[in-house]
Amino acid sequence: MKNLLAALCAFDINLSADKLVLIPEGIFKGIDGRPFDAPHWRLTPENGRIIAAQLNARTIDMLIDYEHAIIAAKESGKPAPASGWLRSGGFEYVDGIGLCSNNWTWTKTANDYIEAEEYKYLSPFILYDSTGDVLGLINVTLTNTPNIDSLPPAKIAAAAQDFLSKNHEDLTMNEFLKLMLKKLGLAETATEQEVLAAANSAFTKFDGAFGTSLAADQTIIAATDKAIEVKTAANSAAPDPSKFVPIAMYNEAKAQAAKVASNGQAKERDDLIAAACADGRITGEAAIAWSKEFAERDYEGFKAHLAGIPKIAALSQTQTSVTDLNKAPNQQQFTPEDLAIAGMMGVDLGAKA
Repeated sequence: MKNLLAALCAFDINLSADKLVLIPEGIFKGIDGRPFDAPHWRLTPENGRIIAAQLNARTIDMLIDYEHAIIAAKESGKPAPASGWLRSGGFEYVDGIGLCSNNWTWTKTANDYIEAEEYKYLSPFILYDSTGDVLGLINVTLTNTPNIDSLPPAKIAAAAQDFLSKNHEDLTMNEFLKLMLKKLGLAETATEQEVLAAANSAFTKFDGAFGTSLAADQTIIAATDKAIEVKTAANSAAPDPSKFVPIAMYNEAKAQAAKVASNGQAKERDDLIAAACADGRITGEAAIAWSKEFAERDYEGFKAHLAGIPKIAALSQTQTSVTDLNKAPNQQQFTPEDLAIAGMMGVDLGAKA
């Protein structure tokens, strides 16, 4: 837990307001320049909501005294009468304003003092760390001396220590809850219902993975031990031959399957090209070579391209002779269809039909 420091500061009282501002949002300092042990005081929305939740969880109301009399009361033995009370459950954090109370009462005497402006300021007794971040509120007081210069730092520190010793369990639990919220992936402002839902979901997943009973009545330590046991047994057990095969055998089978698939695709490709030659969609060796290269690069694209080429009826019976266009003249007789194809391709057959 962080080392905590204590300080007093003061703010104007507004009797007509529906909320009593206890600690303002953002960065602030005392009129006398405090704090001297931190660059400033700062209340963030995150810390403000945590403080509000912590105070609302208390079963007792918070004292508003006079001139921080409660700080000196233990040593002096003098009474520290209440000027008012901040009711438990009435603390809230208001964005842009700060930590507030929406449920408080003044005693008749204090109310008369405030209306007559015989008391003008409300001073919170705060806890903060070395960076100045406000982490807690001990109580508040009515005062006319902002920062309470008349109270020596030793008494303020002693009062804070007394508060911490009485509330150590609450502060420790607050740190624990912050850790648990982080582990559950929740913001520190998460509601109790959100925390319970996230925890139960995590416990259920844990039980499903390792066969534990964390979601019921098993402790985290026992469930973790069970998970380690399950994992260790799984890692040390011999593999079941009926469920697993050696990686070398798997790779070999995978390669053979790929080869069969490749051979089958090559045969299908050649059949498609032969059919296209027969019906006039592909003509000549160059077109055949280009078609094979296209098929190897993008087989599905090749099939789609081939399907979109119109058939040439006049050439559908002569393509087997097209591949022999380079034979010497007079070695064979060519049909009129052969001559037409040769003419399209710019080849002189040197023969007559």
